[in-house]
Amino acid sequence: MPNACFCEAIRSDGIKQPANTWSSLAFVAVAAMVLIRRTSKPSTGRAGYAILYAFTLLVIGLGSAYFHATLSFRGQFVDVLGMYLLATVALLYSIDRLRPLSRQTFVTSYIVTNAVLAMLLYWLPVVRRVVFAALIAAVLIVEILIRRKTPNSSGARYLKIAAAIMTTAFAIWILDFTRLLCRPESLIQGHAVWHILGAVAAWYLFRYYDESRTAEKSTW
Repeated sequence: MPNACFCEAIRSDGIKQPANTWSSLAFVAVAAMVLIRRTSKPSTGRAGYAILYAFTLLVIGLGSAYFHATLSFRGQFVDVLGMYLLATVALLYSIDRLRPLSRQTFVTSYIVTNAVLAMLLYWLPVVRRVVFAALIAAVLIVEILIRRKTPNSSGARYLKIAAAIMTTAFAIWILDFTRLLCRPESLIQGHAVWHILGAVAAWYLFRYYDESRTAEKSTW
């Protein structure tokens, strides 16, 4: 870093990677959409999960923008920490659907888990992608268990859409990171597309959680 930071050319002054920086704000837009949708149906239960989900998207968007604007270790830390925050929200939420957690247990688990992940990210940043992959794998395992328990969930179509979008986004991420598809000076960057598709997938993941929680008559 920064020479191995994706395809986009690094500017000598100002914002280091403009396309990757501005595209990160797609997560901020989705965070606003989550809050707007949540406030439009306040009678469906407490808003704690939705607010926390929106907060993590805000951290991801601003953290990623800061990272690509500066290409600093501090920026990388905030960027990846945001991804951890979202993954742990998804994991704990899925566990809560499988076996209900008290609010205190959820909050304590969330804070402690992310404190440990933050320390690991600071002291051993080289394993950040492996750790994130492990968190996503854990989410998928719990979701498989949920699907076996409630195979006809009304929100399942949103989960499939989110998975399809993220699969496409990850393929683009690989092409950009390995320089197999790379035009450094272009305004259209593969990593920027990854940001936008990731934000769209996050929206459909929220829709999946929202629909599932409503169908289960629980508190989302």
